[in-house]
Amino acid sequence: MDRDSRHRARRRARRAAPALLLAALALVTGCSSSSAPKAGSTPGSGASGSATAVAGGSAGTGTSITVTEKEYSVTPERTQLTPGTYTFVAANTGTVEHALAIAGPGVAAIQTDAIAPGGRAQVTVTLQAGSYELWCPIDGHKALGMDTHVQVAAGSS
Repeated sequence: MDRDSRHRARRRARRAAPALLLAALALVTGCSSSSAPKAGSTPGSGASGSATAVAGGSAGTGTSITVTEKEYSVTPERTQLTPGTYTFVAANTGTVEHALAIAGPGVAAIQTDAIAPGGRAQVTVTLQAGSYELWCPIDGHKALGMDTHVQVAAGSS
């Protein structure tokens, strides 16, 4: 390779470097709507999943509570609970992606991955007496009404 050819090759490489850097950065960073820890969710196919995250220091599955999510509401099958371990199964019956986040006494915010329309995801938490917030952490959904609370008290159910 003569001197002029090497010079042209270096100049092409310098021009291509910024584009390659941007492409690599976009590939690595992806998109995220929240920094809360994530629990498992189903893949984009909408099939039922089984991944579980445990919060509040207790392992295992608990009493199952289905939480229906759609534009723009979060509806748990029960809102009065007793202390114990619960597996919240988020069912996305809407037409856009949703997710489920939970926070309250003894439970720092924990959330599922995004749930495709028709999909499900679950998160297992140990609840103590108090009020727990359930919401969709997808950008803007909480402000549109995807926010509710469950109450946990001895003797409730």
